[in-house]
Amino acid sequence: MVITRSIKTCLAIGLVQGVLLWLARSITENGLKFALVTAVLVGGINVLLLGDNVRQRGTGWLVLGLTGVMSAISAWVFWEGGEQWRSSSWLTGSWTCFGVVIAYICTAFILSWPTREGRFPRYEDLFRHAWDTVFIVLLGLLLNAVFWALILLWGGLFKMLGIVALNTLFSTDGFIYISSAMVFALGLKMGRDNDRVIGLLRGILLTLCRFLLPLGVLIALVFTFALPFTGLGPIWDTGYSTPIMVCLVAVILFLLNGVVQDGEHEIGYPKWLLRMVDLCLLCLPVLVVLAGYSTWLRIEQYGLTPTRLLAMLLVAVMVLHSLAAAWAVVLPQHQWLARLRVSNPLIALLSVLLLLAIHTPWFSPLQFSAQNQVNRVLSGKASVDTFDADTLRYRLGPPGKQAFEALLAQVEQGQVLSAPQRDVLLKRLKEADMGGRVSGPSERMLEWIGPKVEGSEQFADRGIGGQPCWAPGCALWAVDLNNDGQMEVLQLPKQKWSGPVYFFARDAQGQWKRAGTYEESDNSPELIEAIRQGKVKVVKPRYQSLQIGTTELSPKLDREPQP
Repeated sequence: MVITRSIKTCLAIGLVQGVLLWLARSITENGLKFALVTAVLVGGINVLLLGDNVRQRGTGWLVLGLTGVMSAISAWVFWEGGEQWRSSSWLTGSWTCFGVVIAYICTAFILSWPTREGRFPRYEDLFRHAWDTVFIVLLGLLLNAVFWALILLWGGLFKMLGIVALNTLFSTDGFIYISSAMVFALGLKMGRDNDRVIGLLRGILLTLCRFLLPLGVLIALVFTFALPFTGLGPIWDTGYSTPIMVCLVAVILFLLNGVVQDGEHEIGYPKWLLRMVDLCLLCLPVLVVLAGYSTWLRIEQYGLTPTRLLAMLLVAVMVLHSLAAAWAVVLPQHQWLARLRVSNPLIALLSVLLLLAIHTPWFSPLQFSAQNQVNRVLSGKASVDTFDADTLRYRLGPPGKQAFEALLAQVEQGQVLSAPQRDVLLKRLKEADMGGRVSGPSERMLEWIGPKVEGSEQFADRGIGGQPCWAPGCALWAVDLNNDGQMEVLQLPKQKWSGPVYFFARDAQGQWKRAGTYEESDNSPELIEAIRQGKVKVVKPRYQSLQIGTTELSPKLDREPQP
């Protein structure tokens, strides 16, 4: 390969990125560290993708603006994460995920800026860059994977000869960061310069979209027209209807845009299939509204949480997309669904603004959720007996802690609620507050529902297994699970947890050991509340296990038999 000037520039940018990432590793202040990482990744990747175009028509200022905004938000998010690391990682995790989405959308607009006509980028350029950027980045990652495979092979070969200096060099942080960044930069340049290869990959994916869209349309239509016969009750009872229906709508819209492309290509569908797609697009707003109503029911029942607020925002974006698609069907133009050329960029920019806003201190979902939880208990919508003080204190970050302390002060001063309610609420708040004061960030926080068992102090040892039970901790419940007259202990994490529920039993020496698990659950707080209300009972299995010699066979039903 000839080392041209553009390749040298590309490698120089990668070198600077690698050095800065290496230096960022040694920064102890989280806000500054991740602000630097964000600036290096967002700014560097945009400069590499733009090439010489970065100096045309003020494009460089757009890159600088995007880099500055995202770096500033990263600094606040991870600085605020000083307490988030110990209590709630929602803010940092959300920004890490949606920061990628924001950078992806904005990069498509920035790459289309130099070739714009008038004041706005052309839809053809937005479409091409939105799809091509994914393949170019994947090519950079693939080149990195191959590079490291060869490096490891090189080190392994010399290790067989007794020469370990290469392995020592390859495992140093400096070599890892700098070489990976330079190889990734070279991969981006290769992808940017090979339009034919990237265009071929884009064409393959768009062909798959054309093939899969009819299947998605069929699924949506059958589900929609089945609703009048099944009713809406089964949807509300599932507890996960919102993500399923939102995912269905999102997949159909993704496939649809892959078929429509830039609006200047022949669709290749017969007329009857186009009418089926039109009918499906008219049904999408109904599905999205049902998804939003399902989430709203959960908010009315259990209050606002950051996850539910984010779900409502995603539903709002899907409502806009589905209404725009239905509008394009109702008012057709010379080209099928040509109005999407106007609605897609506007909704994409609106989505960026929303995602940026919820990761700022002025519109933080943690703040809104904390205020909502306090207002619910003060207004009587939530019972003081079931108020989850641990969630407010430990899972909603600094806003939750501030709201917790303000509520505790109001209750202690007798400013809110009636005397009996204040006594109950004060007890729950004190228990949560004392749990945080006696426990460090890595210590177990345990609450017994009902009487403790003999040897209960053993559960304070992290080596006992099960969940770590950090703040807000775990609930422990003693119950006889096998009807032998001896109590077992069920452990339930207080945070929403997707995983198995552990139970413990005593051995012959009186030591508590983990004995088994129940099936995965993602609603532990609801299970804990059901136990408090006495709505849990031990059920004898329909079929017993078989003991054959030293082998025990346990039944696993293919379906639930009818009584």
